[in-house]
Amino acid sequence: MAGGTRDTAIDPAAAKIDNEYYSVIGDSWWDINGPLRLLHDMNPTRVSYFDGVLRAHHVSPADVRIMDIGCGGGLVSEALASGGYQVTGIDLSDGAIHAARRHAGSTGVPVEYRIGSAYELPAEDGSLDAVVISDVLEHLHDLPLAIRELARVLKPGGLVLFDTINRTVHSYLVTVVLAERVLRFIKPGTHNWSMFIKPAELRGLFAGSGLEIGELRGLAAKIRPGRALRGGPLGDFTLSDSLLASYIGHAVKQSVRPER
Repeated sequence: MAGGTRDTAIDPAAAKIDNEYYSVIGDSWWDINGPLRLLHDMNPTRVSYFDGVLRAHHVSPADVRIMDIGCGGGLVSEALASGGYQVTGIDLSDGAIHAARRHAGSTGVPVEYRIGSAYELPAEDGSLDAVVISDVLEHLHDLPLAIRELARVLKPGGLVLFDTINRTVHSYLVTVVLAERVLRFIKPGTHNWSMFIKPAELRGLFAGSGLEIGELRGLAAKIRPGRALRGGPLGDFTLSDSLLASYIGHAVKQSVRPER
């Protein structure tokens, strides 16, 4: 186990991670008992948090333009769109985008899905009210570039809604050793501990792009091992004060960029 900081880009050869897995699972994105059931367990809590922050800043969801960066099969995008928000989901994976489009077509939820990169977002400067980047930051080798890009597309006062994983011994044991290697709730190789992000690193990167973190909360499951081992839900996720493993939060784009 090794790791420096996330303040600069990481060589992909030095920090290997299996991001291709999310491209090939197709409609299993939406199987609540399938390979991504952990995301389904987590989704109600994190979407509720994102919705609460958005409603604290905006009167009407119908007026709020959101881009969900790294949307995968659309779990967060579709949930927010169901709440009345204008949502565009983007992902580099055409397989994930096709799965997202199929599911939205079957449910009738109005979401626009586009193939695109976190490093070159398909949006004009200052055009969005919010961006969501959920379970994505820890998969990006060039984290500084992605943060500069999401700040670019936000209006002043716009929101960044995120969740990610802290780089601690605790997160290594829980996420990599227990969840991936032992219990296999998560496909082995889809996380790399060296790419996890300490809250202080994220705060500094955000500040350098004119984004001020408003809140950080822990995000953890009330684990029910028996049900999970039989292929059922891992457990209900709740917010906490501990940031030792996964954490969730939001940031606000400031009107004036900081001097470099």
